[in-house]
Amino acid sequence: MHLTNVKIVDVVSGRLYPQNEILITDGKITSLKPKKRQTKNHEVIDGGGRYVIPGLFEMHAHIGPSNRNYLDTFLKYGITNVRVMAGNEGLLAWRDSINKELMVGPDLFVASPLYDGNPPLWGDNHSGPVLENKSDVERLVREHQQKGYDEIKVYNRLAPDVYLEILRVADAAGMRVSGHIPYTLPSENFGDPRHRSIEHLDGLIQFALSTTPHLEHGKEEGQRLSLYPHYEKSNLAPLAHRLKQNKVWLCPTLSLYGNFNNALVREQLDKVKHLEPASGLLGWWSSLPKQVGLNFKVKYDFNKQVLQDHFMDHADYILAGTDSPNPYNLPGLALHQELHYLADAGFSDATVLKIATYNAARYLGVLDEYGTVSVGKHANLLLLDENPLLDIRNTTKIHQVILRGRVQDRK
Repeated sequence: MHLTNVKIVDVVSGRLYPQNEILITDGKITSLKPKKRQTKNHEVIDGGGRYVIPGLFEMHAHIGPSNRNYLDTFLKYGITNVRVMAGNEGLLAWRDSINKELMVGPDLFVASPLYDGNPPLWGDNHSGPVLENKSDVERLVREHQQKGYDEIKVYNRLAPDVYLEILRVADAAGMRVSGHIPYTLPSENFGDPRHRSIEHLDGLIQFALSTTPHLEHGKEEGQRLSLYPHYEKSNLAPLAHRLKQNKVWLCPTLSLYGNFNNALVREQLDKVKHLEPASGLLGWWSSLPKQVGLNFKVKYDFNKQVLQDHFMDHADYILAGTDSPNPYNLPGLALHQELHYLADAGFSDATVLKIATYNAARYLGVLDEYGTVSVGKHANLLLLDENPLLDIRNTTKIHQVILRGRVQDRK
């Protein structure tokens, strides 16, 4: 493919390079200034002066065995890479089939099944390991590494000693750890750099109070919810500083908590309610009690405030994820809503675009393959009608999605 007459967005510098062309051979970018002889036998596509950005990354999603249609939905909205945050062997098979071009879908990065304590937070719906003893950790981490999982996902009810052992073993094995903060973790163990990515800003409220809360086993989530109104900026400040010093990544998932009560999001979903997977998901979402929305508003307000209070200077370690398909987070569409929330929190449009592309590739250790429009990288590209550097909402104005050098059907 020879893509001509395009403006390339440099997501690292936030600059725009007009009147460019992109030569794509065998699914990779081979030149940004091709000579005429190089373009022979390449299909020419006139970009019409549009804007080219790298494919977007959804850095916190869930995909079940019956959710293969999510793959098409992600691509429709320009998400060419997805970090799946509770994996299984079926997803590993899908990932490998996509890599071998036996299936069409975004490139998948698959975390392990959830590691939780006893009883697991999700009760009978928990499908991952339940860990009570440190002695079980090494075997499980090695097993999941050998099966090909990309990182280990930790959860709320792990005992502190088990959690720290997971960090130790995974670090020694060269595996990332991501996920939630245990309810009973002492403050001196919070912000460990071996816990590479904290999801949802989970657990920060435990360390943002004037006194350390006691959370009763089995009732922790409800009791922790009551703590949010007592957030104190000064109490969290030293621990937020520790997170930044240790270069811990944060995936705030503002859309997870913001979409439930967002009238504009409801309007956007209404326009696609007749399409899968929205038609199936809306039935579930609309059946949820109003209290869920009230709880989510508390968490949204807290997460936005914490970002503004402590992490506007930590943009190089922010990730964009949604926790889709949780309530009113449609796979694919929700990522664009997350980008809008991040901009609303105070990050510039250029910074948000960098978060959704370059940052994600850097976190995953795949910057040599993805994350920028550069020679040698996979040709996962979006052709946009409007400039996302002027308004991040322009990421929704997609003219074409190119995946590994092939234009995708977005119908």
